Amino acid sequence: MKARTLTSILLVIAVVFLAIFAARSIMRPEKFKNVYEARKAANVNNLLTIRSAQAIYKNVYKKYASTMDSLVDFVNNGTVEIEKNVGNFPDSMSEAEAFKLGLIHKEVVKVPALSKMLELDKNLTAENFQNFQYIPFSDKKQYEVQVGSIASKTYEVPVYRIDVPLEDVLVNMDKSITPENAGVLKRLWNKIFYNNLADEKQYRDQYSDMYMGSLTEASTAGSWE
Repeated sequence: MKARTLTSILLVIAVVFLAIFAARSIMRPEKFKNVYEARKAANVNNLLTIRSAQAIYKNVYKKYASTMDSLVDFVNNGTVEIEKNVGNFPDSMSEAEAFKLGLIHKEVVKVPALSKMLELDKNLTAENFQNFQYIPFSDKKQYEVQVGSIASKTYEVPVYRIDVPLEDVLVNMDKSITPENAGVLKRLWNKIFYNNLADEKQYRDQYSDMYMGSLTEASTAGSWE
């Protein structure tokens, strides 16, 4: 009787372990994919913000910002000159007539760079610019900007490129899966199913580095586009 009971217990344990291993084989690659996609989306959001900021920076300085610090300073403190019509004229009169009569005139005014960026890109809000210089989840590691120029027939075209290695995209992956404030049960669950997931080379090999821009052609496209 005891032998049968022991056998039954061992069989139950074996079944449980087999079930866990089967579940791990399904859940781990899916979890890795979900974390990667979330990280990719967060980086794309930052890179699109950088692209908008760089476009306005180039309009002002005729070149791209070579560091994130200079771009952040421009976003927070820079200004952009714009032309606006000053004066009033009746609705029955055209703008051209009003200019001719001197009722209105053009005047160059300075507006905050951030305001101009938000005006030109309706997909962005002021929140996008709060920490756009940092690679998400990286403990505030900044993106690195490479700048250069390519020659056209008449002038030099400024270009830039930002590379985000996969290692940086997935940085602190274990902390994302099991945050410091996670409960005991969540920690145990993640320990069983997702332990050392960040080190799985077979999953990493399915994904690639990210980048935006080019140093060899006049393009600011991203690897995700």
